[in-house]
Amino acid sequence: MKTLKTLKGQEGFTLVEIIAVLIILGILAAVAVPRYIDLETNAKSRAIDAAVSELNGRESLGWADVKISASGYIPATGDNRVRAKMTLPDTLNPTATVPFLGLDYVWATTPATQVGTTGLSFKNGTAVNLTRVA
Repeated sequence: MKTLKTLKGQEGFTLVEIIAVLIILGILAAVAVPRYIDLETNAKSRAIDAAVSELNGRESLGWADVKISASGYIPATGDNRVRAKMTLPDTLNPTATVPFLGLDYVWATTPATQVGTTGLSFKNGTAVNLTRVA
């Protein structure tokens, strides 16, 4: 019959230590996952705010350019001139001109030159309606 020799110098973790580490990892995961989900929601909200701010800035610059131009503001064409200054060629469709806010944004409809509502969509499917009130 073979005898088992005592393992000398054998090192390792005890069962209690392994369970303690698993409990700590579980607690960290329970705290970190909801925070990550909140971060994603906050990032989407901030991206929308940034898009609206970008459009407001472009419109302000467009109006400033129209107002200081030699021909001044002509009511019949002023809004269209401002919108033209807010647009750049779309990188995915070079023949279309839409406000270009980066590759993460896509206009669902043509932005309104008059009072009205238009749509802005993100690559991940989030959609926002933007309403022009003046």
